[in-house]
Amino acid sequence: MGIDREDSRRAFKASAAMAALMLLGGCMTHQPTGIDASQTSGIDQWLTTANADTVVNAMAAKGMMPATIDCRFADSTQGQQAYVSKFTWRRAPTNTRYHWEVGDPTYLASKEVRANRIGLRRVFAKEVRDPASGQKVGCSIWAG
Repeated sequence: MGIDREDSRRAFKASAAMAALMLLGGCMTHQPTGIDASQTSGIDQWLTTANADTVVNAMAAKGMMPATIDCRFADSTQGQQAYVSKFTWRRAPTNTRYHWEVGDPTYLASKEVRANRIGLRRVFAKEVRDPASGQKVGCSIWAG
C-alpha cells in the first residue's frame, strides 16, 4: 500500500480546484489556532464553518469529497445565527470540482446561481427549521 504518484497528483489537483472555488465563492477562512490535519480524523462530529473548512481541505488532500452534509443551528438567537455541519465522504472522481455552503435559504439561493454559472450542479441539499425561532438553515453541495 501507499500513495503512488498519480494519487498525489489527483489530490493536488483536487486541493487546487477547491482552493480556487473557495476563493471565488468567498468561503475561505483562516485555520483556527490549535487545529491541525491530525485532528480532522475525528470527522464524525459537528463542525463550525472554520473547522469544517479545515476538515474538507484535509479530506481533499486524501482524494475525498463530501457526499452529504448535515447542518443545524448552533445558536438561533435572532441576529446571532451560528451553524454547525457534519459530512459524510466519498472518493472524489478524477477532475471533479465541488463546493459546499451552509446558511439561510436566501444566501444558499445566491450560491446556487454562482455554482451553476461555473458548471456545478447541486448534488445534495438539506434544510432545517429551528422550532423555537422558526428560522431556517440550509446546507448544499455542488459538484461538476
